[in-house]
Amino acid sequence: MRVEVNGVRLFFDVDGAKLVPEGPKMREQPTLILLHGGPGMDHSTYKPAFSQFADVCQVIYVDHRGNGRSERGPHEAWNLAQWGDDLFEFCRALEIERPIVFGTSFGGFVALSYATRHPEHPGKLVLASTAAQNLLPYLDKSVALFERFGGAEIGDLARRHLTRRTPETTDAWITQALPLYTRTRTFEGDALARAVRSRKVLDHFQDGEWDTFDLRADLAKIACPTLVIGGEDDPMTPIESQADLAAGIAPRLVRFERVRNAGHGPYRDDPRVFDVIREFIGS
Repeated sequence: MRVEVNGVRLFFDVDGAKLVPEGPKMREQPTLILLHGGPGMDHSTYKPAFSQFADVCQVIYVDHRGNGRSERGPHEAWNLAQWGDDLFEFCRALEIERPIVFGTSFGGFVALSYATRHPEHPGKLVLASTAAQNLLPYLDKSVALFERFGGAEIGDLARRHLTRRTPETTDAWITQALPLYTRTRTFEGDALARAVRSRKVLDHFQDGEWDTFDLRADLAKIACPTLVIGGEDDPMTPIESQADLAAGIAPRLVRFERVRNAGHGPYRDDPRVFDVIREFIGS
């Protein structure tokens, strides 16, 4: 399905009902909106695992503008401010109020943009394997973990790609480093084969905001309960970056869960993370 938002048609899909029969009435369930990573990926990385939440909420998968099955739009609008505003307008178009917004990695950047630009709108946030600023301050941590899991050659690739990337390092990154994001290697094979990917939006973001964005000064604007979940063996967004994110949110609102022996997208390595998410949805 598609809906027009800020001049482009965004693709979305739905698991579960918004209204559930309960005796003589219809009970309204909360809406969980899933924001995928990348950029240049699509919502399919969440399927089928997140369909399990359809018994407690309506689950909506969205492809960001320029990504997946959504319209590309002008490349000048491929930026975090626009992606954050798109989510707000997407909710307005579908009359979604107080959503639970879940963002992984780049999807977490978008969730933070949305929540700091429209702090009155989200009901809850879940931020997995993400950060409030560009990751250059955590470069040495990232390189050390890639070297630990892939050897010296991969560590060298990580340093080169994260500081002076080229089309060649990006190609090598996708085939050699991406499979090392998780400890169980679930982020390869079919998970990548079925995704609709856009190299143009990936290159555009990597050549621009990837090295410069910084939302730390706006974290105090977040006004809803927020769950931050990080894998302690995450080589892409080291746990220190996620701890710094959590520290910037009001203590009364934030809950920070560190997951041992887990990498990027810790629910891929430890299914008990789904229990934490379920409890937070219902809290």
